[in-house]
Amino acid sequence: MNIKKDNFFGYLFILPFLILFFSFLIYPFGKLFYMSLFEWNLMAVAMNPDNAIYVGFENFYYLLAGEGIWFNFFVFFTPIKILTFIILTVFLYFLYTREILKHNFGLIFFFIYAYVVYFVHGIQPTEDAYWEDDVFWKSIRNTMVMDFFSAYSITFIALLIAITTNHTGKIYIFIRTLFWSTGGVGVVALALIFSQVFSGYSGPLAHMQSTFNLEPFSLLISPNGARFIIIFATVWWAISIPIMLFLAALQQIPEERYEAARIDGVTNSQMFFYITLPGIARMFLLVSILQIISHWQIFGQVNLMTNGGPADGTRTVVLMAFDYAFRDMEMGQGAAVSVILFLIMSIFTFIQFKTFRENE
Repeated sequence: MNIKKDNFFGYLFILPFLILFFSFLIYPFGKLFYMSLFEWNLMAVAMNPDNAIYVGFENFYYLLAGEGIWFNFFVFFTPIKILTFIILTVFLYFLYTREILKHNFGLIFFFIYAYVVYFVHGIQPTEDAYWEDDVFWKSIRNTMVMDFFSAYSITFIALLIAITTNHTGKIYIFIRTLFWSTGGVGVVALALIFSQVFSGYSGPLAHMQSTFNLEPFSLLISPNGARFIIIFATVWWAISIPIMLFLAALQQIPEERYEAARIDGVTNSQMFFYITLPGIARMFLLVSILQIISHWQIFGQVNLMTNGGPADGTRTVVLMAFDYAFRDMEMGQGAAVSVILFLIMSIFTFIQFKTFRENE
């Protein structure tokens, strides 16, 4: 009797969570998937719900293939891409021989993702490939490239800063505080700051051009330049929490290990590879995978700084879903893009779960 009573109160206590979970996660996703199966014009359906036309998986088919899809595979094997493949493979083998990579699902995923990102970078519709909705595949490519470089720039720079500032003393506390403060900047302020700084017509860059009698130019008017500025702004903005996580992991490593290593004449590089890196390996994987998941959903700075331009060079998956739904009023296609993004996020979440189950 007491067991049943305890179970009743247990379910009663989790009832508020279940209500919120189903109200704000399960129901919205179910509605999203339902809408993706319809030709759902926002204004027309608002006037009359019967205007929603069931089309099945046609929205997905249009996005992914449409009338057909074709790639010129020779663009994957340019000299620079072959060289990159060789360098990544050699580094992969180095990690394997040091047993850093052995049975490590997360690092294997990192290299697979690196290969995919680099080899799809530069693929252009109508030149090297054909697909029905070229903007969708551009948004996938743009998101992968910006996500990869943002996520791993943040991870490696945050690790470097954490190692450098992992000391006592007021100067190190001051430096850490400076880096932590960037996370408190809102995305609107972030976009305004970096748009102004890198504008070719006002701000520091324009002043420098005027000083050296250079022609005014803005990095934001070219696709590669705009991607670089967005990545740079994202790294500056999102680096604070990874620094704190790495500092927490570094401070968990016993100082006695370093003292014993110094007595034995171990070099700093050897201490890093054999003491520091194994000690923070789980945190490194956690930070890198969380950053990948987070920046696949990049939206605010892209929308405010470039609105996907120039020439769709910075259009991301989330921005495309937003434009379909609220600019073109095609909620069905916007929902289809969101469902595809959800499936991609599910893959990354599974990888994160698999990685940490493997390391327990």
